Amino acid sequence: MAEDGTVLERPAFETRRREQAKRERRERIVDAACDLLRDVGVESLSMKMVADRARVSQSTVYNLYGSKQAVLAAVFDRDLIRYGRLVAAAPSSNALERIFDSVDIAADLYRDDPDFYRATMWGFMGGPESFLNVALRAPRVRFWRGMIAQAVEAGHLRADADPAVLSALVVHIFDGVLADWIRGDITVEQLRAEAKFGFAVALGAFASDPDRARLRQRADALHEALRAWRRG
Repeated sequence: MAEDGTVLERPAFETRRREQAKRERRERIVDAACDLLRDVGVESLSMKMVADRARVSQSTVYNLYGSKQAVLAAVFDRDLIRYGRLVAAAPSSNALERIFDSVDIAADLYRDDPDFYRATMWGFMGGPESFLNVALRAPRVRFWRGMIAQAVEAGHLRADADPAVLSALVVHIFDGVLADWIRGDITVEQLRAEAKFGFAVALGAFASDPDRARLRQRADALHEALRAWRRG
């Protein structure tokens, strides 16, 4: 019998059970890859290590994912879904503030699990798996484009502001700041401030009144904070 009370024929029951077992193996593989990224980093990660940690055969990992790059992509996708849910649940005051709250949520995640995020982002942005960045960039751009589109619809950004153009710009800004954090050149708090400063400057040019003034005030305050860091 299915979860909804439907009586299944034997072949259908067996098919559903196999699919459930396959999903569970997929989840174990991604769980194992996440743990190993914290332990050994992306460069040392191997399919055999993933298989051993997930308690499956190496051939199972290849059958379900095909390559190390596909496993890493699954790790990234899961984390992006988690991040999107956290952003959606945040008590932001409006669509424009949600963009800046998203920076705080990301920074908090990086602060709480730096080994995982440094390994993951290094693999996608600057390490040997950086060719994945082209494919994995698209869902990130879509995420930011959606939030910018909401800010346009709510009247915080001008009606002629193109979410596709602005989302590509904010991703460039965030990637540059993130790369500095990955290399250890800045702290998480500097990442938080620099990303928000870049966003405020970029979005301020397309903001509607009175949001333009608020973004300018935010940019000025962050500018002063960043000057203090640079002098220090």
